[in-house]
Amino acid sequence: MKTTTSKNATLFVILMLLTTLALTGCGSKGVSADKQEATATKSTQSTADKVPSDATVKDGLTKLLKTARQLRKAAIAGDEAKVREYGPKLEENWSKIEDGIKPKYPEIYEKIEKSLNPIVAGTKASSFDKDAISKLNDQLIQDLYDLAQKLIPADQVKNGATQLIGLTSELKKAIDAGDQAKIKEVGPKLEEIWSTFEDGVKPRNADLYEEIERSLNPEVAGSQKSPIDKETLTKLNDDLAQSLKKLVQNLK
Repeated sequence: MKTTTSKNATLFVILMLLTTLALTGCGSKGVSADKQEATATKSTQSTADKVPSDATVKDGLTKLLKTARQLRKAAIAGDEAKVREYGPKLEENWSKIEDGIKPKYPEIYEKIEKSLNPIVAGTKASSFDKDAISKLNDQLIQDLYDLAQKLIPADQVKNGATQLIGLTSELKKAIDAGDQAKIKEVGPKLEEIWSTFEDGVKPRNADLYEEIERSLNPEVAGSQKSPIDKETLTKLNDDLAQSLKKLVQNLK
């Protein structure tokens, strides 16, 4: 009897151990599946977080265009040191916004890549090919302006120009009154507002873009002088207002 009882007890213990192991295995598989699902979800969220916002893309585009224009000036002047400085900056700025461009504008994305990559490589090469870099950079600038035209709609350009026209009226009153404090306050605002939509102007009307720049830049600088040159500032302000009105009319 004792022997039979002992055997039964041993079998019971073995069965309990096997059952426990089986349940543990199932639990582990369940936990593993949960972990994999959580990891996949986190990965998807992380990828989404990396896509730059529209505002970030527009800001990055402005920086890219500025750097590309600086590179063009350096290449024309044969300033190899500056060219080698601006090349990597193009790559750096592009890397921050390209993921926000590729899904929406794949064709323009490919065009930009086609110009930008060899430019960056050329600025890092041991031998400096000024003509090749200049040609590729001109194409890059054109491609960036094509992108700007899509990112900055005509309504945004029109609203910005209208806002600037209002500022020129405000500045005119301050100039006529000789209110230097007001002139110094309003002058920089012209440049501030212009920067929010200027990249959308040039691809639509390059002549008006240059016309506005010729008046706006010296006017902003002149508004900060003491004493002000009333006659010159008035002429610049009137010319700027006229150019902006033509821009608004052109966009209708």
